Amino acid sequence: MSLRKLATAFGTSPMPVREALTRLVVASALEETANGSVCVPRLTPERLAELFAVRELLEGAAGEMACRHCTSELIDELTAINDALLAAIAKRNILGCLSENQRFHFVLYEAARSEVLMPLIESLWLQFGPTMYLSLLSPEMPWDASAHFVILEGLKTRKPAVAKRGVLTDIRNTGRSLVPAMASQARVGLLSSNLDGLYFGS
Repeated sequence: MSLRKLATAFGTSPMPVREALTRLVVASALEETANGSVCVPRLTPERLAELFAVRELLEGAAGEMACRHCTSELIDELTAINDALLAAIAKRNILGCLSENQRFHFVLYEAARSEVLMPLIESLWLQFGPTMYLSLLSPEMPWDASAHFVILEGLKTRKPAVAKRGVLTDIRNTGRSLVPAMASQARVGLLSSNLDGLYFGS
C-alpha cells in the first residue's frame, strides 16, 4: 500500500494518511511489515473463529441493551436500512450488501448507548471485515437478511432476548460458512493480498 498513492487518492498530504494508518495498525485492522509498509493481517481459521466468538459476546450484549433503549424511530430507521439491504441482495450489489449490512448493525449497536462496547465492536469489525466480502461468494451463506427480521421482531416486542438471538444467529450463520472456507489456502491468500475491492469496515 503506497502512502503517496493513498494521499493522492484522498486529495491530502501523506501526514494525515500516515496517522490514519497508524490508528488502524493499533486497532489490529492492519499490520506493519519489516520494511515499514502495511498490509491486511493474515486471517487464519483459528483467529477468525476467535473473533466471531468474541463478536457473539459483545454484539449480543449490545443487541440486548439496544432493545431496552428502543424507540419507534430506531425501528423505522433499521427497517429502512434492511429494506435497502434486501434491494441490494436482489440486485447482487456486493458493495451495497456490505454497506447496508454494516449500517444496520452499527445503528443497532449505537442505540445501546454504551461507550465501552462500541469501540470494542468497531475494532472487531475492522479485523474481520475482509471476510464479509467472501461471505457473499460462499454458497453456504444465506444472504437473505432473515436474522435481521428476528432482531426487528425483538425490538418491536421489547424482548431483549429475541433481539440478542437474532444478532447471534446472524453472526453464527456467517461464521459457519466462513471458518471452513478459511481452510482453503487460496482464500487465506486473498485476504492478505492487495486491498483494492476488499471491505474492512469504516
